[in-house]
Amino acid sequence: MKLHFDYRDLFRAPRLAFSAQRIWINWLGLGAAYLIYLIFTYLSLLVAGRPLAKIWAKFGLMPCTLAVHAPWFSTLIYLVGVALAIAVILLVNTAVCRAVYMTLRDEFFYTWRQAYRFAFKKWVSILGAILTFLFMIAFFVLGALFMGLLGRIPYLGELGNTLLVIPYLFAALLLIFIALAFGVGLVLLPAIMATSDEDAVGGVFQSFSTTFNQPWRLVLYGAIASVMEVVAFFVAALATKWAYLVFSGLFSVGMGRKFRVLSETALHMVNRSFPELRDWLELLFGRASEWIYFSHGHPALASGGYALFVAGLFALFLILMGGAVLAYAEATGNAGLTLLYIILYKKQEDENLLEREDEELKEEEEEEEKSGEAKADEEASQQSEAESEEAKGQGEQDADSPSDQEDSEKKDQ
Repeated sequence: MKLHFDYRDLFRAPRLAFSAQRIWINWLGLGAAYLIYLIFTYLSLLVAGRPLAKIWAKFGLMPCTLAVHAPWFSTLIYLVGVALAIAVILLVNTAVCRAVYMTLRDEFFYTWRQAYRFAFKKWVSILGAILTFLFMIAFFVLGALFMGLLGRIPYLGELGNTLLVIPYLFAALLLIFIALAFGVGLVLLPAIMATSDEDAVGGVFQSFSTTFNQPWRLVLYGAIASVMEVVAFFVAALATKWAYLVFSGLFSVGMGRKFRVLSETALHMVNRSFPELRDWLELLFGRASEWIYFSHGHPALASGGYALFVAGLFALFLILMGGAVLAYAEATGNAGLTLLYIILYKKQEDENLLEREDEELKEEEEEEEKSGEAKADEEASQQSEAESEEAKGQGEQDADSPSDQEDSEKKDQ
């Protein structure tokens, strides 16, 4: 695919993300990350001594331990869940960026399994890059705390720290820059790994290089990619709601009041499961949020175990469809980040990453060549065995022919 290598390419992100492969990769990953977050958050709230019924009534499927007063160990469990969820999201983003990168290279037969296989192979590098950033930040922070403790020494402490004010300020500036590069790395590392096939050190270096050499392009292009992600979410949610209205209108004619009871109860369940979602959408889109979400309340009309069970299935499928909308938006963001990094790398290094020899594709070609050679050797071996057996059979036939002739002569006599 030909690119302009400027901001115009970023507007291709929604189109690149509009693929069953990219949406499926993101849907699986976001679902896994959400389940991890949900389990750890509910566990932290239960450990804090809150009853399950009260947790569900307050939070539904959107719990947050930080929204309530909880002991430190509950907060620690919650933060572990958040860290694991972020780790899964980084893994998934790497897989999506890899799939987008292969599409840009016109590798249209690249599968989602290959994308995940690549992401798992690069997971150690991503984790190593993050730990490298955290180690550098911890070094400066612990060093500052240690020098602060030395400053408690009478006379010498105050004088020594005063004389080192200028180096300390430069160290603080460097710490701020490292923190900024770390923030950039958390966002760009999946795209860096997917396009340039870097290791942990290379990912850290590229994060620093991009932050230092092209800060304004990074901010501008990042803003455009973010807007594309929000627009993709709004358009997908709007189309999904319209589709539901069409579906609801048509089936209401056939099923009558039975469908209304089923759908209203299902929507009531969805609303109760995500009590804060409407407020979040209003904060992001204002009154336009009514175009993509509930514009009014929905009563629970169903009664009886079977009716509630069917309505629960209906609500589950609606939630899964909402997850697909979110997955498409996230895929758009990943496509935008992939394009962003390819553009910035081209402007900085004057190298087109789409034309670089890819190690994964090279390994696959070598494996295909080896398998082809092995298959050819096997066919040659089979052919040789067949020729040997044929020659052996011909030899036995030639050995039997004189005796047959003697038998024939004796019979004639």
